[in-house]
Amino acid sequence: MGVDDGREPKPSALPLAFNSVFDPSNPIGFIESAFNFASRMGADIFDDDTPDDKMENKILSLLEDIKKRKREKKEESSEDAEKKRLRTPEADDPLPPNKNNGLDMENYSWSQTLGDITVQVPVPFGTKTKLVICDIKNKSLRVGVKGQPLLIDGELFAAVKVSESCWTLEDHETVSILLPKCKQWEWWKSLVKGDPGIDTRRCLPGVRRLDGLGYEAERHMRKLLFDYGQKCKGLPTSEDCPEVLQKFIADHPYLNLPRSKSCD
Repeated sequence: MGVDDGREPKPSALPLAFNSVFDPSNPIGFIESAFNFASRMGADIFDDDTPDDKMENKILSLLEDIKKRKREKKEESSEDAEKKRLRTPEADDPLPPNKNNGLDMENYSWSQTLGDITVQVPVPFGTKTKLVICDIKNKSLRVGVKGQPLLIDGELFAAVKVSESCWTLEDHETVSILLPKCKQWEWWKSLVKGDPGIDTRRCLPGVRRLDGLGYEAERHMRKLLFDYGQKCKGLPTSEDCPEVLQKFIADHPYLNLPRSKSCD
């Protein structure tokens, strides 16, 4: 039988309020706050006889799962950073040219000879000529369809002859552009500056009769072909040592090759 000491019983303490806010950037902090709150509420909530007897285990399991995911995400980020670091030098390396000495891009493809550039730009099927935008300038090119983002918009790799340039819409689905080079006998690395470049050492002049090019052009072309053959063999070119070309001219006088000065 209890003893009444004459004092009134104290009112029970007000229940604690859980006021933590979930922050998506810090889920572990929220779970820890919930765990601390549950601990302050009293150990009886973890008793086996209560409906919430597994609360502590669930919270701990959730904490471990979140920590594990954060570790995995950190490891994946480290691996991605390492891969990116390893890829960076290769991004600047020139790409092999396509079969026409150019490159196939996402929005267009381009090809070249030593004399001119040809660009193929796909447009939506059924496009009419009056809707095509093709602005050719000496050192820039803009191509697209009215009402849509431009497909090409930038500074050309080198200058072109605007008066001799032209374009046409083929089958209402491809804009074909011809750009004669101002500086002949030079390979372009890209159509537009800033785009991926090609390895011009792997460009091929192609098969063409040289006697129809004119006297000086023929001589220059034969010299380019000679140097290209030397490079393929790993031998000195006329730029490395002009005596190499002079000896070749002496052995093949009928090829009409330009003579060079002797090496120093």
